[in-house]
Amino acid sequence: MAEYGVIVSIDPILYEEILSKAMDAVWVIDEENNIVYLNPAAEVLTSYSYKELVGRSFSTLIPTSYSINHKEIIKKYINNEISDSKVLNKIREFYILSKDKVAIPIELKAFQLEHDSNGKHLFAAIMRDNRPRKQLEENQRMAMATLKKLAFIDELTMIPNRRSFYESFRKLLAGLHRHSRDAVIAVIDIDNFKEINDTYGHDVGDMVLKNVSNVFLENLREEDIVGRIGGEEFGFLLPETDEVGAQIVLERLRLSVKRYRFFVFENFYLNVTISAGYTKVNPKQSIEEIIKCADIALYQAKSSGRDAIEKFLD
Repeated sequence: MAEYGVIVSIDPILYEEILSKAMDAVWVIDEENNIVYLNPAAEVLTSYSYKELVGRSFSTLIPTSYSINHKEIIKKYINNEISDSKVLNKIREFYILSKDKVAIPIELKAFQLEHDSNGKHLFAAIMRDNRPRKQLEENQRMAMATLKKLAFIDELTMIPNRRSFYESFRKLLAGLHRHSRDAVIAVIDIDNFKEINDTYGHDVGDMVLKNVSNVFLENLREEDIVGRIGGEEFGFLLPETDEVGAQIVLERLRLSVKRYRFFVFENFYLNVTISAGYTKVNPKQSIEEIIKCADIALYQAKSSGRDAIEKFLD
């Protein structure tokens, strides 16, 4: 048995068999950048046959955006004008064109072979199809994006969750510190929501939450932010809005929910109302202090008989 590092003689037929069964594409080009050999894996990768590629310039397989003058680089290497580290023995990533002009991401490592029978320099390249790896990376990226989204989105209503709402509030407050502008925060609660759950079940309760959320989204401006901050409690950030404007927005939301028909089963619909409390955002206060003011106003709306809107009174 040959020891590691000892060169043994192998029949050329065995080399051919090994290359024919290799999973990676193997290419040999001459000093003129012409293809002189490719194995079956290279045919599979490019959809070209052996006869279609042998004798052609390897550069014809490189997309224009990645194309460089390979022939010139090879000449510079042969003339010792550039080191082999710039062209050989390093794994490089780029693209290769298939027969139907699809750019395939690959990684390649090139190295020099012995001269051919005519004394020409020969170079070989081992090329790996990077599509599986790229697809895996894309799947991982999408999974991370989904996880990140889920971390800030309420799974039931698909609107921002409490964490996301508070993060948006922090950004709004930081902006108000720099610029003197109006903003209002409101807290809205679905009236008698526990009775809905107890009477009709949690499935109906979930349906009400989802549909109320949709009503809110349909009646807010693009710059407004709504988030589910509790079981049946929603927070609202209304930038560039004074107290008069906030009253108009919240009244529109109240009436829209009240008029909405919440389907329970055939020929039976639920009537739902909401109560709201709001306050002007004071950038000198903390988030917790501001939300507490809105909560006090919400409590006043509940105490007054529900289906009402109250402003926090200093």
